[in-house]
Amino acid sequence: MKLTEALRLVGDYAADQGGLVTSAQAKIVGVDGVTLRRLVDAGLLERVAHGVYGMPAAMAAEHLLERTAWLRLAAGRPGWERKPLDPDSGVLSHRSAAVLHGLGDLAPDSVEITVPRRRTSRDPNVRLRIAHLTDDDVTSVDGLPVTTVERTIVDLLADHTDGGHVGDVMADAHRRNLVDLSALSKRVVRFATAYGIRGAGSSRGMKLITRLLDQVGYRDLGDSDHRAAEDHGRQVLAVADRLVTLKPDELRRLAMLLRSPGLVEKVTRGTREQTRRPETGRDHDDHDDEMETP
Repeated sequence: MKLTEALRLVGDYAADQGGLVTSAQAKIVGVDGVTLRRLVDAGLLERVAHGVYGMPAAMAAEHLLERTAWLRLAAGRPGWERKPLDPDSGVLSHRSAAVLHGLGDLAPDSVEITVPRRRTSRDPNVRLRIAHLTDDDVTSVDGLPVTTVERTIVDLLADHTDGGHVGDVMADAHRRNLVDLSALSKRVVRFATAYGIRGAGSSRGMKLITRLLDQVGYRDLGDSDHRAAEDHGRQVLAVADRLVTLKPDELRRLAMLLRSPGLVEKVTRGTREQTRRPETGRDHDDHDDEMETP
């Protein structure tokens, strides 16, 4: 095959893959390994990684490692045919996702990709993570499937990433209006204890976010986020005020109920409803109220 014809064939793939083409894709259109080496020797192609070649004039230098690693997951299939949650492909995530979003100053030592099933990579610079992602967890950056900013932060916290680094990521995301801190707080509350936030209840999610942002000196929260933090604080105080009015037998009952999942949220919700009711003139020192079993 003439080099001009071979270059045209592989170029059809490379045009929509950031200037890259895999040897498996080349083989499908009749360009074998020998011809690929001839193209490299002629300076028309550049070997980027094992089984991946780039066209020097069209190859995008930005995110080259991430694009190469992602293409190799399903080397024979065109990138444009893969769905975001393709079972044979993957989604760039964790530190790699933060880099692609341009958030923080993380310097990953490998390309991190979340895949839906167990598989291995022969590339020591690629780390595959197994997790179930939904459509809401995935977005696109420069034609690559990447976890959303919110999911990326959740993954970093789940991976016990240094709080200062996560704080930088959150600060950059909030500064660019890429994340809703109130919504994020509901997803990160489960990591609060691991990052030193004590107590119970959903307010710990916002406390965790505030602490991580404080670590990096970021306090430029919008009005909505300030209101969310204040609401959490008022809910905690309302629950505390009610608890001090309970009789000993009610406290013992509460101690037993604390083993019930979601109790704190239910108590908080009940307290909120109680505070909305108009005063009836009932003496607040009367402790005949019964706590409803969740």
